[in-house]
Amino acid sequence: MPRSNCKGSLMGKRIVLTGASTGIGAACAQLFSAAGDEVITLDIKDAPAGSSRHIACDLSDPASIDAAVAALDGNFDALLNVAGVPGTVDPLLIMKVNTIGLRRFTEALRGRLNRGGAIVSIASIAGFNWARHLKDINELLAIDDFEQAVAWCAARGMDGNTAYHFSKECVVVYTMQLAAMGPTAGVRANSISPGPVATPLLPAFKEQAGAGQLDWVIGEIGRAAEPLDIANVVQYLATGPSDYVNGRDLIVDGGFSAGLAMGWIDKNASPLMKARAAGQ
Repeated sequence: MPRSNCKGSLMGKRIVLTGASTGIGAACAQLFSAAGDEVITLDIKDAPAGSSRHIACDLSDPASIDAAVAALDGNFDALLNVAGVPGTVDPLLIMKVNTIGLRRFTEALRGRLNRGGAIVSIASIAGFNWARHLKDINELLAIDDFEQAVAWCAARGMDGNTAYHFSKECVVVYTMQLAAMGPTAGVRANSISPGPVATPLLPAFKEQAGAGQLDWVIGEIGRAAEPLDIANVVQYLATGPSDYVNGRDLIVDGGFSAGLAMGWIDKNASPLMKARAAGQ
């Protein structure tokens, strides 16, 4: 059962957290630890504050994933998939970490989540076009073998930016697939799509977006999110009063998407759209 409030009136949850060393993951580790939870962290970097136990894990390497799974004991109340890389790195690395590795790790642990548990995965507002690419996404997610999935991605010849968007679209769709666990196993699955977040990766995301695009976005909404802003939403979905929230992608972007939809943010004023209009 979830807690009666997000501050943790019922304590002692067992949490598995990937991408824990910095940014949103580090904020999650501290937040859940402060609520009295056992937080088992995984990352290629060192353990963050709040970690009860740390396991080295590289989501781009299936052997590393399998070793991490073997090192985990018992059952868990929540799996938090926070690890990810930006669109400035190798496209296949993006797909391995953000989608293929995330899926392999989740599939290995989903049967060890207690009834009433939750899976929360970090997607991105970059994944908003998932419905347009649903056929390709489902095709990739149907491939169980890690290397075959990588080969499928390699055959598409995606650049870094395209791979990043597609990887996050896959996270949104995979979350909806996992939501079928709700009626059968009593485990909910949801994703969160942040806008810009003030983490060590923000400069890389600015480079990925190009042309001052993220600075414009941040200016329109007033500020970038802090990691704790996103961690609070993770906590709500994982252990807060969210029993009936399942299979949803929760956009947490300071109102940017709403502004575009309602017209109080003019997308044509963005540096990216201006550059396109100028034929650049």
